[in-house]
This record gives sequence, C-alpha cells and structure tokens, in this order.
Amino acid sequence: MTTTLVTGGTGYLGRHLVAALVAQGRTVRVLARSSSDVTGLDGVEVVRGDLTSRDELRAAMTGVERVFNVAAETRDEQPLETYRAVNVDAVETLLELASELGVKRVVHTSSYFAIGRTGEPRRPADHVADEYWTHDPGDMHGPREESKYDAEHALNQRVSLSEPVLALIPTMIYGPELASVSRIEDLRPGNRIVAMLAEHAAGKYPGIPGDGKQIWNLVHVDDVVAGHLAAMDADGDTWPPPGWNHWHYILGGENVTLAELFGRFEGLTGCRAPKALGQGSLMKRLFGGGTGFSKERFAMDGHSWAYTSAMAEGDFGYRGRSLDEGLSQTVEWMAGCGLVRSSGSVG
Repeated sequence: MTTTLVTGGTGYLGRHLVAALVAQGRTVRVLARSSSDVTGLDGVEVVRGDLTSRDELRAAMTGVERVFNVAAETRDEQPLETYRAVNVDAVETLLELASELGVKRVVHTSSYFAIGRTGEPRRPADHVADEYWTHDPGDMHGPREESKYDAEHALNQRVSLSEPVLALIPTMIYGPELASVSRIEDLRPGNRIVAMLAEHAAGKYPGIPGDGKQIWNLVHVDDVVAGHLAAMDADGDTWPPPGWNHWHYILGGENVTLAELFGRFEGLTGCRAPKALGQGSLMKRLFGGGTGFSKERFAMDGHSWAYTSAMAEGDFGYRGRSLDEGLSQTVEWMAGCGLVRSSGSVG
C-alpha cells in the first residue's frame, strides 16, 4: 500500500490534512520533532526527527511514495537564518532526497507570501492576482516572506527537470481546529485569522491596520485540505498531468475587505467592528511591537492580498466556499470553545 509522508503534520493545516488522509484509509507517516505534541494523531506512524537534518529527513522519506511538505516556520519576527533553515534549505534538501529516493509525487505547501501582495502601487486597488502574478523582489515585508519566495525557485528548478513536484499556494487560512481550544494562546500558529478574531472578541485587538479597504482572500482550512488531496490524487501515468496549466496553484476562497470581514464577524457575534488605525508613523510606533501586531505584521496586514483560484478549479476541480458559510461554521466552533461571547457583546 502507498505510504504518504506529511511534514508539518502537527501544525494547523497539517493536522487537518493527516486526519483527512487517515479517514480515507491511507497509510500515513508524520515527521515530528522530539518536542512536538503528537496527541490526536491516531492511526499514523510518527517518526521523530527534524526537517532541517538531512539524515533524519532521509529516514522519514525512505520507503514512501508520496510526500506532502506542509512544514514551515510561520512565527513572526524570527531571525533570517531560522526562516531560511526551514522554509528554504530544508525544502531544497527534501526535493533532492525525493529525486534520489524515487518518490513518485511531492506536493509542497507554499504561501501567498511567495507571490506577493496585490493592489497599489503596481495595480489598481481591486486587482485580483492569479498564478502568473510574480513577486516584486524589492517589495518584501521581512525575511519570512523572502524565504517563501526563495523556496518557490527551488520548486521551479525541479519542475524544469520534469520531476514530479507541485506547489500549492493557500491564501489566508481560517477555520476550526480539530480539538477544543479554551485560550487564544493555545490556537496553533497557522490559525492566525481565528486568533485575530478571538483577540478582537476579547477586547485585545488594537484596531485595523490602514483604512480597512485592503482586500484579503480568506480560505477555509477544509477547502485547502481538499485541494491538496485532489491535486495529489490526479489520475494519469504522468504527474502532474501534462494538460495542467501551471506548476503552482492558488487555493483560495472569497476576496473581502478587512473592514467587511470584521463587519460579518459583528453580524455573527455582536462584537462591534474595530476602528481603522491608518498608516501613520505614530500608529506604527504604538503598535509595532505591542499587543496584536509585530512591526512586520502591521506592514503585511495593511496591504491587499487578493487572488483567484480559477486555474485550480479548472485543472483539478478545486472549490473554495463562501466566507459566509465558512465564517458561520468557524464562529460556532469558537463559541463552543468560549473564544467568543454571546451575540450582543462588544469587542
């Protein structure tokens, strides 16, 4: 039976992906660091090791036919070398080992950071980008974004050699977690949108960066998982199929302004939408290192990240649900965890 390795299987997206694979009866192996919490990963083989160790990564990859590389360093304001070790160097090593070991299919989970922000000044404010949108190397918000951009080059080089690798680009992921979470601090780092909404509901969110008109593409975690499975499971003797239109695909949902996101959250919870902070230097000084924002995050959140998933829809049947549907489900889960108060409360 085909064995599938998942790196990053203890993270937010990774746990959902592992659960979906197990539910389908797949044989799953998870590479997890010695310090990682593996509770809840039932029905899988856990191999302890570090993605940044070539020998430990080789051991985890030996004997597998498929690899989902979901692991990434997602924390704010880490040193450049930390981002590069996980997001670039380890990806290059994984791809080298995949070729050496004869892995038949590799899906790498990229990021919208890899293709860059949209809107002004390069395009009109309402511009929606597709897979042909390329990052302006001079428009980086920090070393994390730069590392995700560099990792795509490693993938592209393997594609140019006709190796069986594919990159998927989730946009801003949100949704429930697989287990109940009673504190904001216990949300997994990849679940940043839910953390932001929970902080707002708790009165800890300082306000919307910018004018609130920036457009974000928000995608439910279950849709991202379904997209990963659909791409990996595509039929054909050659993979990725030769008729597909790109070597990386955007997996997104609905484009909404940040003010609209909070407005819809208000409609579901009664938490009044926060005020816009503006882009002034005073606000950056106030919130650059305080509650709710790092300096890097303030800059990122003040911009638009608007995308279309039309290519993934056409090539492997991807579908992203509406924000109304996904947010309603998410708020219900948050309420069950006590992360939002009853309707009518004020954030």
